[in-house]
Amino acid sequence: MKTVSKNRTCVALTLAAVFLLAGCDHLTEPIDGPRLIDRFGDFSLIEPLGESRPSVDFAAGESVAFTARFNKQVNWVLEITGQTSGAVKRFEDFSDELTDANALWRGGTTELPFFGTEICDVALIIPDEEVDTLRTIVEVLSVKEYEGNVAADFNEDAGSDIFVGNFEFELDASSGLSAEVRPAEGEFFYLLRGTDDVVNNFFVGLIDIKATITGETYFPVPTSVPEDLYFNMFLYSFGTPNTIAVVQLVFDENGSGAFEDGQDQVFAYGDIVVDWVGWQHFHKPMSELGLTQAQVQELVAIRVLLISDNNAQPSPPLPVDYGIDYLTFTAGGPLQL
Repeated sequence: MKTVSKNRTCVALTLAAVFLLAGCDHLTEPIDGPRLIDRFGDFSLIEPLGESRPSVDFAAGESVAFTARFNKQVNWVLEITGQTSGAVKRFEDFSDELTDANALWRGGTTELPFFGTEICDVALIIPDEEVDTLRTIVEVLSVKEYEGNVAADFNEDAGSDIFVGNFEFELDASSGLSAEVRPAEGEFFYLLRGTDDVVNNFFVGLIDIKATITGETYFPVPTSVPEDLYFNMFLYSFGTPNTIAVVQLVFDENGSGAFEDGQDQVFAYGDIVVDWVGWQHFHKPMSELGLTQAQVQELVAIRVLLISDNNAQPSPPLPVDYGIDYLTFTAGGPLQL
């Protein structure tokens, strides 16, 4: 009997040891979800907001990393705002530090327009903690150089390379190169503004941007594969009701090397109801517009029209307007901001 009792005791001790070891394994395993200190612990700043350099030359390939450390993981937002442009770059994360892995700025933007050469305010916001916003500044010495082939940036008078179609004299005098608002890129954008006074006409005016604006017969493109070739443009809305933008790409159908209205083939990007406020980035692959590999290599013009939605207009009709900027062809995807 003593032997049996002794054996039972050994088995019980063995099982207890096994369960204890198993419990120890669980203690050493990573914990899923937030730690208790992250949820309930007091917040403290271990390292203040800093930057890897006070000024940055993006055109030379430089970047700037922002750093900070906390005693626990928190939700944070880092906002970089151009003092002149108003451009905004935003980083967000849930972590206990900012490093070049989650807060490295290469010159791009989250909210248009693009940054210029300017002083930028940098703010680190920790919304869930009672802590003041941390701040610093960085100076942009030169702006980021974006990939792709620029078709038109409207930064200077294009002369005869842009034809203005004001056939019924409905475009007003403010139409043309403008800095009425901050351009999406550079110093100017193209403004189309006017009032359609012809009943049931809809059309206000247009511009034809000829490929010769680039110094070439056809718009240079970074790839001839329609599925990989993207057309990008930036449209500005003033919030003016009843405004429609129509953009068309023109293929040199007869091979003349010049845009000939009524003879060349037009591919429509599609009607865009311009009903927001500010700049927006629009982009599509050429395959979506229906162009072939041969056609994308012989684009001779880009036509931009201002349309009034007269079905919604009061009587007499109100003016309509929008801005357009930085028409660009990119390969492999849309322009990376």
